[in-house]
Amino acid sequence: MFFCVSATDGGGLIIKMLKRNATFEEKDFAPGPPASQNIKLNVPKKTKLFVDQTMRERENAVTMHRTFQHDLYLLRLRASREYVKALENSMGPVSSDPDEPIKLSAQVQGIGPMFKLMIDLQNTSLTQASYNLFITFEYDDKLYTFKKTYIPVPMLVPGLNYSFDTYLECQSDKGVSDNIKVFVLKEGKSTPIITGVISMPISETVVVV
Repeated sequence: MFFCVSATDGGGLIIKMLKRNATFEEKDFAPGPPASQNIKLNVPKKTKLFVDQTMRERENAVTMHRTFQHDLYLLRLRASREYVKALENSMGPVSSDPDEPIKLSAQVQGIGPMFKLMIDLQNTSLTQASYNLFITFEYDDKLYTFKKTYIPVPMLVPGLNYSFDTYLECQSDKGVSDNIKVFVLKEGKSTPIITGVISMPISETVVVV
């Protein structure tokens, strides 16, 4: 092994270690692109399917572009309609009401037939508190039985997280489940402030030993 030691003008020291069998090649100082750029790549031949598709796109470019634009506008229209529908029904994790800025999250615990439903509420306002609120549910009473379907909510101080829970039991042993809607309402108003949809898991069958 060889050592190459170099001293720089700034007082630095550079030490390079070279193997005995190292080979050195002269650097190409010729102007222009490197010679490797002129080597042709091994590109496979175009298939008949590719050629046919290329001809189809070339002949029907205007029609294909108009179809794409039509589908894109239709997608945007449907997305806007669904967004407006979600705002009107208060479907979303955050309330769109500026007077009641509430954030809702929910989770289900248990494997069945008894479940625990936990609901967290948070007032996202900086200065305004929320009061006179309550929580209720919409569900299939033939499938689920709630321990309590009305939960009063105390005054929500901005920035704090409030947790509420209730128990429900699945009445079916056929391996079916359904969605449960959680409504946060204000006394005197018929429209929910915020609505959450919970996808319930399938209840496990009770095994009696």
